[in-house]
Amino acid sequence: MTTSDLFRGGRLLVVAFEGWNDAGEAASGAVRSLKQVLDVMPIADIDPEDYYDFQLNRPMIELDEEGNRRLQWPSVTLFGPVGDDGMPRERPSTDSPLDVSGDNHENIYLLLGTEPSRGWKTFASETIDQALAADITGIILLGALLADVPHTRPIAVHASSENPDVRDELGLERSTYEGPVGILSVIASAAEEAGIPTVSLWASVPHYVHNAPSPKATLALLDRLEELVDVVI
Repeated sequence: MTTSDLFRGGRLLVVAFEGWNDAGEAASGAVRSLKQVLDVMPIADIDPEDYYDFQLNRPMIELDEEGNRRLQWPSVTLFGPVGDDGMPRERPSTDSPLDVSGDNHENIYLLLGTEPSRGWKTFASETIDQALAADITGIILLGALLADVPHTRPIAVHASSENPDVRDELGLERSTYEGPVGILSVIASAAEEAGIPTVSLWASVPHYVHNAPSPKATLALLDRLEELVDVVI
């Protein structure tokens, strides 16, 4: 396993968005799994009003713990390893089959939400401002795409970085993809401009199972993530 001063031992932000970047719900599933086992709590939200078309991403009505009906709006939340007193809080009890260990698990932040519909430049700028406020030293972006691959083979995860120092230290490649991109690419570009190095992990999900969640792809992303951060999931 290759070590990196940029990614191992620093404050890391793991990012995933539901939508175009999230075939088989693999990327968002990976971050949700991390949220269940890490000592994290919501520390910031991005106001959805300026970034979402609510006819495309409609709010949901739900019942809270007291039986009251409330609206749940599409949103993006930053989770961090702090409690109300500013200290790391105890890990909540969970029925998740996953666990996490390692010297760096208290330095992992998470960003999870729905891909915005508009205002991507402003959205990316606001996201990076939150990362800078949290003293994030590296960002790992998780995505999943539909590909012409069989479900009988191991899920391939492609890792790349636009940062030459990160590529040298982690033995990664620079992406050669050209074509339409999602919000992950916009955030990666904004992060690099702000001096925060990034790594992108993309899982290849069989195209003929696109309507179903892909736990196999989620686990493949988590396995690859272990190689970049000082934790065991």
